[in-house]
Amino acid sequence: MSVKKITSLVLMIFLCLSVSGCGVVLLGGAAAGGTYVYVAGKATQKYNADLGTTYKSAIAACKELNLKIDSAKKRLSDASIKAVDVDTTVYIDLSSSSSKVTEVTVRYGILGDEQASSRILAAIKKNL
Repeated sequence: MSVKKITSLVLMIFLCLSVSGCGVVLLGGAAAGGTYVYVAGKATQKYNADLGTTYKSAIAACKELNLKIDSAKKRLSDASIKAVDVDTTVYIDLSSSSSKVTEVTVRYGILGDEQASSRILAAIKKNL
């Protein structure tokens, strides 16, 4: 194969991956490194901590940010927190990716708010 054909093939594969949504999967791998992914009104970040520790950190973050906790449920492999910030409902979902990694998803309000969600994720990380 010529260099031109190989280059075209690589570019087509990259284009297919980026258009098909696999780009979000690629970004998700970077989330464990300290960044978060914001898609469809939800911010998601992975933390290098078990579910129990991350859940306690999320509760502490809510208290630190003066969010009123309406409900908090922890199960074996996931947990959820529903809180209120003045008149906006905040949903925090935690799921155990492995025994040492927990994925946290935050939705601030119905449509989402990237800045508010980012602040909550930062507060969770601070309390780990």
